[in-house]
Amino acid sequence: MAGVAMPRPYEVELESLGGKVRVEFLSQRYVDLIRSFNAGENGEEQTKFARSKAWDSHKRCLSTVFVVLYENSLVSYFTLSPFIVSLKIRKDMPEKRRELVEDLKARLVELLGMDIEYSSVPTILLGQFGLQREYRGRGIGGEILAKVVKPYAVLHAAQIGGVGLSLHAKKEVAKRFYLNPKKNPLAGGFQVVSKGGTYELFYPFVAEAMGVRKALIEQFGGK
Repeated sequence: MAGVAMPRPYEVELESLGGKVRVEFLSQRYVDLIRSFNAGENGEEQTKFARSKAWDSHKRCLSTVFVVLYENSLVSYFTLSPFIVSLKIRKDMPEKRRELVEDLKARLVELLGMDIEYSSVPTILLGQFGLQREYRGRGIGGEILAKVVKPYAVLHAAQIGGVGLSLHAKKEVAKRFYLNPKKNPLAGGFQVVSKGGTYELFYPFVAEAMGVRKALIEQFGGK
């Protein structure tokens, strides 16, 4: 559909890198690059996915993979796909889990300006997010999350429906990176949906998605 396609390539300045990166939809020309990806220590899951699963998952629409390039070198990659966050309160739900879900629902009601009658809400899932080992420890990952991943997720959400970004991370990764304001500029906006060995995190971007949706409606002749 004219005017709704993902911008390709998308360029953005990263202060932590000292230059512009280019973001592109994964295509055949980048397969060798992503299959040589190496996130280093504690990034084994992201390395394995990039090398053995990314291209096949992308081709089969199981996820959408984007590559982040700097001077034609692969810096990072991430995947986006539709997801839902459950707002259903069950009788057997642990009290702490119940409180987290109730807090999330209350926050969404406030942001949306309307009651939520559904048992779940649509979101965009950040399924994989990997950074090449030579770029780690420099603040680049947090800046990519804020300046690249979030805008792409907002655009996805405005097109197909979604009120925020969802992700699952190991407890130590969630605390060390996603919930750490020293490493992640978006840390203050993340809300914990569930805890355990793996954390489910949610970052609402209702206003941004509604703004893009409004522009799309106006583009196609609506008000």
